[in-house]
Amino acid sequence: MLRLAMGVLLAMAGVSATAEDVLIADFEADTYGDWNVDGDAFTHPVRADRLDITGHRGLRLANSFGGGDASTGSLTSPLFEVTRGHLAFLIGGGRHPGNTGAELLVDGQSVRNATGDNSGQLRWVTWNVEEFRGREARVRLFDRATGDWGHINADHFLLTDAPRFGAGTWRIDEYRRSADYYTEPFRPAYHFTPELNWMNDPNGLVFLDGEYHLFYQFNPHGNSWGHMSWGHAVSPDLVHWTHLPVALHDELGVMIFSGCAVVDERNTSGFGGPGQTPLVAVYTGHGHGRQTQDLAYSLDRGRSWTKYEQNPVLDIGESEFRDPKVFWHEPTGRWVMVVSLAVAKRIQFYGSPDLKTWTLLSEFGPAGIPGKPNWECPDLFELPIEGEPGQSRWVLEADVGAGSIAGGSGGEYFTGVFDGTTFIADSLDSQWVDFGRDFYAPVSWSNVPPQDGRRLWIGWMNNWETCLNPTWPWRSAMSTPREVTLRRIDGALRMCQQPVRELEALRGERISLGAADLDDAARDVGVHGQQLELIVEFEPGSASEVGLRVLKGDGEETTIGWSAAERSVFVDRTRSGIVDFHERFPGRHAGPLPAVDGRVRLRVLVDRSSVEVFGNAGETVVTDLVFPKSTSDRVELYAVGGAAKVVSCDIWPLKSVWRQPAVGSR
Repeated sequence: MLRLAMGVLLAMAGVSATAEDVLIADFEADTYGDWNVDGDAFTHPVRADRLDITGHRGLRLANSFGGGDASTGSLTSPLFEVTRGHLAFLIGGGRHPGNTGAELLVDGQSVRNATGDNSGQLRWVTWNVEEFRGREARVRLFDRATGDWGHINADHFLLTDAPRFGAGTWRIDEYRRSADYYTEPFRPAYHFTPELNWMNDPNGLVFLDGEYHLFYQFNPHGNSWGHMSWGHAVSPDLVHWTHLPVALHDELGVMIFSGCAVVDERNTSGFGGPGQTPLVAVYTGHGHGRQTQDLAYSLDRGRSWTKYEQNPVLDIGESEFRDPKVFWHEPTGRWVMVVSLAVAKRIQFYGSPDLKTWTLLSEFGPAGIPGKPNWECPDLFELPIEGEPGQSRWVLEADVGAGSIAGGSGGEYFTGVFDGTTFIADSLDSQWVDFGRDFYAPVSWSNVPPQDGRRLWIGWMNNWETCLNPTWPWRSAMSTPREVTLRRIDGALRMCQQPVRELEALRGERISLGAADLDDAARDVGVHGQQLELIVEFEPGSASEVGLRVLKGDGEETTIGWSAAERSVFVDRTRSGIVDFHERFPGRHAGPLPAVDGRVRLRVLVDRSSVEVFGNAGETVVTDLVFPKSTSDRVELYAVGGAAKVVSCDIWPLKSVWRQPAVGSR
């Protein structure tokens, strides 16, 4: 029979658990019982032995093939209380993100989701639901697809403290051999993405022995947030990345939250030996109701890691104390840690001689935008002021989980002075890092060679409010790596960003359109592509708006424009493709950009599911995700409300860096 949350079963043999599992449903009855059926897809639980389905539990399972692949509908559970840290289940059937799958609803909002993989083989998916413990939730199976594999199979939903794994790294070798490798819909061609599963904040950015290291928040076991560990990749040029095994795994109830990595050249930590320079990771350990700062170290260029046996090295008894960024401060001869008291919205500064013992130096904040729920992922670095020899300022960046200029999560920054102990801001009013919705938690690389001289950073290209977007079998990308500079514009210090010069190696043959007049009209430039770089300079003239439309076709377009009335650059993704997976995804996102000598310069990077727009000298950046059809690939220039001139327009197709597996080992 169909058993709901009242049913309790013992943990599966061979799986250790700290508490008994709670079965939500196993679909062994002839009907779906108290589950609500909508549409004609979910008629009744089906017998797996009469279909080509494997990997199920028991005799029957939930299936949406009631009227064939053309049928649609949903199947929703009664309310149940979340009483364990994870929800695990088996899923198979069609791979149609956003159209076939399972989702967890809390307060009517979808907070977790999963889809099939075009297979009759069911596999385990585990969601971390610790944050919802004690609250009521529902599971909903949905089928909105009508074509091939337009159905979903699911079985054996249970609440557990012993996650079931099966959709994660054990499938990686098979995936690397498949024709789908890095060719799925919406898969970026030159942005970094994990091969499989969920990714968020960049961590541990460091340059060592000719390699840029990129660690990142990673779930080895699924395509939504949970089991946070540090994924790892390296690159010789910030463009071509080699995937390495997971560097730091969650274990014993402690997840590996964000942090940094430093090259301990002086071996202050004592982790090194003769001829060995330790690479030390400083990260937040999250578990057991608190957040602490912990260490791990590597003596082989980051290929293997040892967690410090006396962790934590900094524990102030707080549950929201995270994301350390550490650097060596030469004038004071010590390590400095910048770390966030997240809910208190304060940044703390600590000092240490050896990375193991830390002393509080000072605090900064609250400051910046009012009403933010938290502050996290801080970074602090010094930048020279362009055009002012011998002058510099420190930049303090921190991120807000909600309330950003474009809605949802985003980053703000302050300029000021730092003496190794205290940061004093030029103003307590902050400036926005990015005016789009999809640039978060940027951090900069440490140990970049002095002869290079650049400050380089990268950010998570997603937004916590709309992060469950329609990609599979991975979720989230990093932005392009960017060079960060500081310049005075209209008397005020502004942080400017530009894509790193190394990306120019991906350019194909340049297409130059030359000067052209736009008289309240649009002009198709005759270029097709979803992997493009465009540099366009306009003289807006009497036009109220000028710009370009990319990823255009079949009723879809992403508009990148400049408004004369607002003196702003914007991205409008209202008609960009799939926008209905979250009510706040469609929209128009703008940042201030005055014309310079009557001209506006836009540099645009397009990569299948993203646009990054750099206005003028990079003082205004708008980063947005988009999810168009593969056939939406046209480009047009336009003007509205008057006559404008295109001074120049250069377009380059950009090569993919991902089609062949780039995989390293320990």
